[in-house]
Amino acid sequence: MMTALKSPKQEFIDLMTENCKVNGLDELSSRIIALLYAEPNELSLDDIAKRTGYSLSAICTAMKFIERIGFVKRLKKPKSRKVYFYMEKGMIMFSLDIIRRKYERVILPTKQELPSIIKRYKREKSENSKQELKIIENYYKEVLASEDIMRKLIKMLENAKKNLKK
Repeated sequence: MMTALKSPKQEFIDLMTENCKVNGLDELSSRIIALLYAEPNELSLDDIAKRTGYSLSAICTAMKFIERIGFVKRLKKPKSRKVYFYMEKGMIMFSLDIIRRKYERVILPTKQELPSIIKRYKREKSENSKQELKIIENYYKEVLASEDIMRKLIKMLENAKKNLKK
């Protein structure tokens, strides 16, 4: 029996869903992100549930997570009680947002907090603390190296975004 061919839009959604899953997202969150990315207009929770085949409850739970990590934006339309969701388009912007979030929410706070943790480790005298200190100091060096790489990558992506607009 022959199955119907998928539309190009569905093929794109399937491809992007797999790409999101490679980055650690679950199937439903990945599918929602892919759907919103491919969709030119904002979608309501009902629309997303209908298009994915998942329950409204499952969609609501996934949307809370996706919204919290900053991939989608919530909108309210005038004279409507429904909540709508939208996703910025553009792979460069998508990547830039992810890297900026990691830089601002992981790298910078870690860089700020680790020196005091290292100082406290140095005051401890046990053999375990010496071994642990080496691990923490190496982690700190990696954080500093990552910070430098991320700053350069952010600048490169910002330049690429500018060049594409020309």
